[in-house]
Amino acid sequence: MSDSARLKVDRIAAIVGAVTFGVGLIGIIATNAAPAEPPAAVSTTVISSPIPGPATTSTLQRTSPPTRPTLEPRVTQEVTVTEGTSEGSVVVTTSPAAPVEPFLGSIVASIAFQLILVALAALLLAFGTQRLLLGTPIGRRESSAAPIEEAEAIAVTKNLQAATEAPDLSRPLFARGGVPDARLRLLESRIDLELDVRRLAQSHDLPSGLTIPSVVRGLVEKKKMSPKLAAAVTDLHDIGDRLSRGAEISLDTTTMLTEAYAQALARVGGKAKARRA
Repeated sequence: MSDSARLKVDRIAAIVGAVTFGVGLIGIIATNAAPAEPPAAVSTTVISSPIPGPATTSTLQRTSPPTRPTLEPRVTQEVTVTEGTSEGSVVVTTSPAAPVEPFLGSIVASIAFQLILVALAALLLAFGTQRLLLGTPIGRRESSAAPIEEAEAIAVTKNLQAATEAPDLSRPLFARGGVPDARLRLLESRIDLELDVRRLAQSHDLPSGLTIPSVVRGLVEKKKMSPKLAAAVTDLHDIGDRLSRGAEISLDTTTMLTEAYAQALARVGGKAKARRA
């Protein structure tokens, strides 16, 4: 797929995602702006006063011992108490039912959660639209990598030109001319470059079984490779990986990368040859 077609697909997917998010946002606003319904029930509190009934009178007497055994006790105080004269009453107090607590404890948290769900739905729909327009199943990763641009080849060439390593002039730049497919020649050069980098690391007693970026980083730290050459080797390794996954590449970029691989092989090979000497 060309860059313009891919850009058009991405634009359509972005529009679908934006429309989905907008519709969800309107729904959130409409839901939270709806007037609150009156409470469906009330709570009742009953407070009772003394129970009404007929009056009851009782007399309380306080006595003291008699002066003589044959006499009755002397009454020193007499109190009459009447109870139950209140009419009695019932007081009923009504209050609105307790309001329903919002989700997550507050309205702000509830709205934030709804926004997150709407955003996720919009992203998933946009992603599905993009996959559908590209003709790629949603559950499968794209087989092709990003196209290799000419600017990348130019950047690699500049790094190689700025490298301080002297090239191995005894090594022919295009020794693999028997392979007709330019893509296969690039992949073959990528393998040769990786092997040369690992041999260089071994010759300096550095770990050579790691990934190429790690091996190159170790060579730079030990000052066995200049940073410019290291950047070029790392970029060429990444480009080779994308080529192996079917990345698109133009004819001009292929020509530039063919020369870049040859220059990198000559410079890395020159360092290894100087080490052996």
